[in-house]
Amino acid sequence: MLLILSCLANAAEVDPLALVNGLQRELPARTAYTEVRFSQMYDRAVIARGELEYLGPGKLGKRVDSPYVETTTIADGEVTIQRGSREPRRISLDRIPELEGFLRGFSALLGGDVAALQRDFEVQGSGSAEHWQLRLSPTDKRLKTRIEALQVDGAGSKARCFSIIDADADVSILMVEELATMTLPKPLTQKNVELTCRRGNSGP
Repeated sequence: MLLILSCLANAAEVDPLALVNGLQRELPARTAYTEVRFSQMYDRAVIARGELEYLGPGKLGKRVDSPYVETTTIADGEVTIQRGSREPRRISLDRIPELEGFLRGFSALLGGDVAALQRDFEVQGSGSAEHWQLRLSPTDKRLKTRIEALQVDGAGSKARCFSIIDADADVSILMVEELATMTLPKPLTQKNVELTCRRGNSGP
């Protein structure tokens, strides 16, 4: 880990593969999150808060606590969605390529699986130990039609934000770790949230 951080601190461009090795987490890996979505369909950002739980390759849980209650579980290629007391809905993961792409990238990052990351994405890294950024561009043609890239902002061996950049330019930013409980910047613009992801809790 010290070697990875040393490389980050002394390089203008980070080594993205060395960085991935340092992001591996023990299972189960849980983090609170605040999700801020910017969509052309809405005149203002949509905000949700809850918890992410990574249970191993291909297995992910996402719980929404606010502004509604919903649990999404991914396992064995199937997505199960339960909102409140309603009957759960089950959908093949193949039908939701943007979620599949996020799962692939998220699993590879928290699993420290460089081979999987290189198989599914073109990986670019930039920055320093104080702030690094990974950009994962999907190589799968089907995913490309829905996702332009996954972007990860972080510092040291911790990720701060996971961003899903859709092919239609809509962006969903998940602020995790200590950023999950921060007061959101004002005005709540995509630029200000991205600045917070770069600066951490010293941001605006």
